[in-house]
Amino acid sequence: MSTINSVIDKIAILAEQSGYISCLEYWSVCGGYNPDYPSRLSFEQIQELTQNYPFHLPLELCELYQRGNSCLPIGVNPNKNWDSFDNYFQFKFPLEDDDFFSLEEAINIYRSIASWLKKDEHKLQISRKTNNSQQKVLASLLNSNNFSSRLFPISSTENGLYVVVGNEKQQETSPILFLWEDLVISMEWPSLTWMMLGMAEVMERKMQSPKPNRYEIEAIWHKYAVAESSNP
Repeated sequence: MSTINSVIDKIAILAEQSGYISCLEYWSVCGGYNPDYPSRLSFEQIQELTQNYPFHLPLELCELYQRGNSCLPIGVNPNKNWDSFDNYFQFKFPLEDDDFFSLEEAINIYRSIASWLKKDEHKLQISRKTNNSQQKVLASLLNSNNFSSRLFPISSTENGLYVVVGNEKQQETSPILFLWEDLVISMEWPSLTWMMLGMAEVMERKMQSPKPNRYEIEAIWHKYAVAESSNP
């Protein structure tokens, strides 16, 4: 089992222990939203959906979409109906109230921003709020071929997009970057796996007493954000 699948299992168990509400319950409160995409994707479905994306998505992201498509499992019981959103909770991005995109939504957004990014690629700049290690990674990416076309969205905020970086040859992981509206790029986590390790620790910490305050939660996220290795 890959590292990200092990982390997803841990998150799923913690979600069940914490009594997380299911996507169906969450959506009923929000007015009865009815998604037109499946709760998880097969490898073949991922290939079909990304056939017009000219690069390979990182393996960890593909593995995530096979476990949950904008959602994450509640528990790991193999006898559950994993094709029902009743057994998943909504995947919210860390410290934000923004959803992780379904792959279908991510592809549509990629199509809408690809030409704009390619046209303005020369305007991309590295955020000054990065450490030396992050600056080296970002500088290397900015100088690589087709960089802007490789950026693939996974979530958004009112200030910009969270993206991963595709590659001509599939890579195990990708750093998670934030693309600001003014075309400044920052590095948020060394990989999706590192981000989800942080998510698991936050969930675990919230089950303890006393519960952590916002500053303690931010400190946990920061620990995983500045991790040096993309291979936990």
